[in-house]
Parts: sequence; structure tokens; C-alpha cells
Amino acid sequence: MSPTSKASQKLAQRAGRKALARTHQVTPRGMTGLGGGRWGSIPQPPGWYGSSAQLCGIYPFSAGTFRPGMGTPLGRDMEVGTAVAGDMKTWYDQGLISSSSMMLFGLNGNGKSSVAQRFMYGMAARGIAPAVFDPIKNEHSEAVAALGGHVVSIGPRSKHRINPLDLGALGEAADRIGGTLGDDMREAAVRQAVDLVALIVQVNRGRPLEDIEDTALGQMVRSVIARVEDPWIKDLLAGFDTPPPEVVAATGRLDAAEFQRDFRSLRDAVIAVAHGDLGYLLGAKESVRLSVGNPGGFCFDTSSIPESNTRLLSAAMLATWSIGFSTIDAHWELSQYDPSIRWGGYLTVQDEFWFPMRAVEGIVDRADRVGRTNRSLGVSELKITHSPKDFLSLTNAKDREAARGFAERSGVLGLMALSRDDLMALSQNVVRLNNREMDLVNSFNSPPGWKAQLDPDGRPLPPPGAGKMLLKIPGQVGIPIQVSLTDLERNKHVTDERSRRTPTRPAASAPEVRS
Repeated sequence: MSPTSKASQKLAQRAGRKALARTHQVTPRGMTGLGGGRWGSIPQPPGWYGSSAQLCGIYPFSAGTFRPGMGTPLGRDMEVGTAVAGDMKTWYDQGLISSSSMMLFGLNGNGKSSVAQRFMYGMAARGIAPAVFDPIKNEHSEAVAALGGHVVSIGPRSKHRINPLDLGALGEAADRIGGTLGDDMREAAVRQAVDLVALIVQVNRGRPLEDIEDTALGQMVRSVIARVEDPWIKDLLAGFDTPPPEVVAATGRLDAAEFQRDFRSLRDAVIAVAHGDLGYLLGAKESVRLSVGNPGGFCFDTSSIPESNTRLLSAAMLATWSIGFSTIDAHWELSQYDPSIRWGGYLTVQDEFWFPMRAVEGIVDRADRVGRTNRSLGVSELKITHSPKDFLSLTNAKDREAARGFAERSGVLGLMALSRDDLMALSQNVVRLNNREMDLVNSFNSPPGWKAQLDPDGRPLPPPGAGKMLLKIPGQVGIPIQVSLTDLERNKHVTDERSRRTPTRPAASAPEVRS
């Protein structure tokens, strides 16, 4: 190329740059041209997460998240970092899920109860009361008490006792309302008492009732409730000693003597409940009553019962389900009858949900009736368990099918750290998971190495999967989130108090040694 040609090219390039400087074009670094203010390097501005009401006046930038953003703040999307918010009630109201329910799976120590408390706090702020059933480790009592709720301790050393023949809050509400509706409510309370007594007898006996035994026991419970003003289990025993004519007739026996002979085994089973291990818990006239309409909700704590005492713990859990859901039903009905009673809805939290159902085969359907509200509108459910194998391992095939239906009917599944076998079982029996989702959830339980992970103060960090959860709605790709606890949540929720490495109070001084 000649010198003349090179000079012409440089002049053309210079003219092009001047022309570009006179035009204004939008680029990733800003606007070109004179006064455009294009950046040579772009700093990363600080970011905040908040509600639209809080951020509406923030300048220069605010942007919405493409993840669910209404309801309880849950955490950040692990893949893209955007905020994720919501809860069963909000998602149901927005039409994202078909039922206001969630089943939460996860191995121990990865934050299931912390996630449950996040839902409790977030929904309580909107007037939805917590109804917490049977935290075996007593992890929710302090939180419910802080919200102003009623905490009831159930166990061998507890002052609270339960009368399974008591019609509870629903029976009291039926008497107050009266009329046809009151009669229907009373019948519902009687059915609940029948189911509870049958469940307790089966759990204590260790085997299901035969069909005719079920009929005899149900008719006897109904007869005692109808005849006795304040019935209790001793009245049930008296009924077997002197069988009422209507019970004898309902069982097809010719007379009281034949009834007593044919149902001697059933009578012995009731005696075992009244005078055995369950006697202290269930053998009294008085019974636990919850205040109807308390916005702080309630919590049943069974942590004083050893898990090794399967019969006592299972009976206590079933009894608390009956009392708690009866109170919720009574609250709903009274709120329709008395304008001064406000209904804001409930979040029911059932921890170790499968425990009593493993006690004896053939009780899943009946246990479901005890643990279900008659008025599902406004009641959100959170059922917590370790693994899908908890229900897939039930010995009775009918029980397995019924139990699997609980998970299938859940509006959303929360999957925390699970093994590969657990995830395969869940995918094959409940909701289809793709390989990427299974790999991700399985990785929540994988430690980074053998070296201890410490925070800047030298304290051990939580397990690698702590707070990590995949929200899975059937037919949708799961959303992986990281739940981060606030200081309040950390202080109010400690499930391993005895295992803390850092003392929470000054150590006692060493005893003086005398020579």
C-alpha cells in the first residue's frame, strides 16, 4: 500500500470516530457521543431485597423478581440469586397450587423445623394463627409462646391430661349455637370421640379391631356420651359390665350375657387403656381445653415422652390432633355465629406426621379423620417427616396407598437433604423428579470435606445442607432456595441445646478440694 493510501485510511478512520462522537447510541457501558457519559469500568452497586411498598421510592433502580414474591419471605434462589417468597395460603390464593398444603421432607439436622418456623412467623404476621402438633424435641414451644399462643405439655410428668370421651371445644360450641347446625356439630364431635377411642385401643393393643369389635366399641362410646353427663373412660368400662340394650341390639347379640362373652377381649383392651401405661394420660375426667380464637394459636409439646415408648407417644399425638382440630372447627363455626370472634385462619404444623401411623396397621384412614378439619377453607397444612420411606414402609398395602395420597394431594413439596434412594422412591411413587433435581437435593447432604468448617469467630458452621430446599410443584421445575435465619430466629430456635459447643451460661465454679 502506498503512503498516500495509508494517509487516506487514517483520515477516514479519524473522520469515523468524530462522526461516532457526534451520534448517541446506547451501549452496555452507557450512551456514546458528546455528553453521553459512557463508563470505562462499571462498579457493582449495592443491592437490597424488600417489599414493593418499601422499595417503590428507591432511586435509581428497582426491579421485581421472576420468582414467587408474595407472602412469607423464604430466601434466595440458589441459581440466580433473586428473592423467593410465598407460603401455602398465598400460593393457593394466587392459583399456583391446588391445595393449601405442603409436605416437607428432609434428614435430621438440615433445618426442617427452622423452615416451619419461618412459615409460622410469616403467616402469623398476616393474622394466620399457628397450630403446632407434637414437636418431639420441643423446638416450637418458645416461638408459639412468644406469639402469645397456648403451650400444652403432654407426658408422664405433665399436669395436663386428656379425656378421650370429652367432646371438647366443638361440643361446647354446638351447645352454644344450637339448632340444626348445633346438632350437626355435636354429631361431628361424637364421631371424633369414637375415632379417637378406637385409635387408642388399637395402638395400645398392637393390632387392628375386627369389624364387629369396631361396631361394638363405637356404639358403646355413643351410648355412654348420650347417657352420662361428663363421661370418661371408667364410664366406658361400666358400659361393658352392664351393656345397654341399644348396644346389644346393634351388635346382633341376643342378650347382655352373650354380648359380655363375645366381647370379653375388647373389654380387656379398654381395661388395659384405663389402668396401663396410658392410664395417667388418658384416664381422667378432666381434659385439656384450648381457648378458642387466640390469635397466637397453640402448641402441643410431647417432648417428655421417650420415643421408645411408641404406644404412649402415638396415643398422645392422636389425642392432641383430636383436641386441636376440634378447637379449629369450633373457632370457625363460632366466628360465623358471633361477630366478636375473629377468624384469621390457621397454619397447622404436624411434626413427625407418620409416627402414630406406624404403631399399628389399618389406622391411616381413621387417623386422617381425626387430624382433619371439617372446614378446610382458611386452614393451611404443613406436614413434616424425614423420608418418603416413612409411609412407603407401612406393612399394610391399603395403608401405604392411603398414606401416599397425603403426599400426592399436597399442593407443594419441600425437599431438603435426602439420599438418592429417598429421591428415587419419591420420584417413582409421588411426583416425578428429573435427574438434575435429584442431583441437586442429594448434594445438600454432601460435606465439602473432612476439614471442620468454622465461622470467623471459630464456631462450627451449620451442615452443608442447612436451609437448602427445593420447592417442587407437580408439573413445574423445582425452585432451589437458601433460607437464611434472622437473629431473632436463631435465638428463639435451638434444637440441640445439650450439644452446643459454646456454653450459653457461665460454667459453675469448680468445687473446693479439701485435704
